[in-house]
Amino acid sequence: MNMVNISGDGVRDKMPGNILQLRMGMDELMCHLHSIPYAAFFFDKEGRVIEANSILLQATGHTYKQIKKKTHYDLFVTKDSFGAWLEHFRIMSEKSNRVPRGLLKLRSGKTCACDILIYSYSFRGEEAHYITLPTIQENTNHSLLSCFYQQIIKNINLGIIILDEDACIAEISEEACKILGVEKCHVINRTIEDAFPGMKEEQGVISSALLKGVTVSDKAYSWFNGNQRFELIVDSNVLRDAAGEITGGYYIFKNVTNMSSLEDKIERSDKLAMIGQIAAGTAHEIRNPLTSINGFLQMIRKSLVEAGMEREKGYTDIMLTEIKRINELVSEFLLLSKQKEIQYKLVDVEQVFMEILPIVENEALLHGVEVLVEKESPLPLVMGDSEMLKQVFLNIAKNGIEAMGGQGTLTIRLFHTDSYVEITIHDTGPGIPPYLADKIFEPFFTTKEEGTGLGLPVCQKIVHDMGGSIRVSNKGYGTIFHVLLPSC
Repeated sequence: MNMVNISGDGVRDKMPGNILQLRMGMDELMCHLHSIPYAAFFFDKEGRVIEANSILLQATGHTYKQIKKKTHYDLFVTKDSFGAWLEHFRIMSEKSNRVPRGLLKLRSGKTCACDILIYSYSFRGEEAHYITLPTIQENTNHSLLSCFYQQIIKNINLGIIILDEDACIAEISEEACKILGVEKCHVINRTIEDAFPGMKEEQGVISSALLKGVTVSDKAYSWFNGNQRFELIVDSNVLRDAAGEITGGYYIFKNVTNMSSLEDKIERSDKLAMIGQIAAGTAHEIRNPLTSINGFLQMIRKSLVEAGMEREKGYTDIMLTEIKRINELVSEFLLLSKQKEIQYKLVDVEQVFMEILPIVENEALLHGVEVLVEKESPLPLVMGDSEMLKQVFLNIAKNGIEAMGGQGTLTIRLFHTDSYVEITIHDTGPGIPPYLADKIFEPFFTTKEEGTGLGLPVCQKIVHDMGGSIRVSNKGYGTIFHVLLPSC
């Protein structure tokens, strides 16, 4: 695919002006080299190529490995030494208002007339020369194939990496840079080992083994970019010339992290729904005998009080308390199956929080905890059930207060971000260990001695039914619960 225009038609009125004041650092120069839309490269003081961009490689037909072995004699038609060649162009620039021109040698043996601009600079005491060929550009025609190529590389939500025959990165898409945590100008024309020093061969996301025919199809990989984890589906294949020889290869990978997260949510939701169905079918059978037992125990308790049998009365108190716990557990079960009973209407989240704040503050006072509230006003309304939201916020706040063990601060923040109203509840307790963070929303999982393990799953179901999300994070110390509700 020829993506380079090497015609000599005028772009002289589009010269780079003062884009280079030669005060740039080397990193900035490299980024400029690989971002400009025309051919460019660096020469050292002896006239040897230090670096070249992909447009020059495409125009000349050389690979990156081959171009690094070239000198000004190899790339331009001249018999002058490098110093004399530079001086020739300097004199031509001073004598004429036109940009100097020269003949670029192509690998095919042909030559191409082109404008030549030379910028000399010193880097770490070493003299070097930045040369641009503004008439040798990316193909700007709007053919269907050209537009497709540019769209794929620059805009599509896919990670794409193209390797040349020396396993150097000839092209990389913006999405690939984002996922792998690199900048294009720092990895282009680099080998895999240079571009990704931490890349292990067994990880296989990118490997020079591709050029030996080791390809993958729909292969799942996990990639860690700092603290962020990406789930990827990877495909790769080799590129062959007309003779069937391998001339390069490509990797295409799709970020399916959100899809994996969605599958987890669906699985968890299905589990909650099953529990709810079981609860709905058995609640009546459980509550009927409990009601009878509760009534008779109260009558027995009254008789024991009248008879002065305090010890026996204490036994009935314990039994009545346990029956109450069973009833509460059944109520939580039932909540999982009562999605249709949620009363949706426009809700002011700030007002909801202000109504439950006295309850939270009283609970905090009993545990020696301070409560801080930070809110952004006014907040947009959300579509939901105010009573259900109160249950969610009270449950999370109570969990945070209890987690601090008698001292600390509970910070509640309400603010608007993008198209969501976000509520964060941050406690200063010991935090949730990372290996437990994924389990806290599973039914029956609890770290409390007397907990049912249904509080957070119920909260999650309520929030999800309202189109929102709930997640937990550890930052510094303590635990932060994030509740996001779509704003109206």
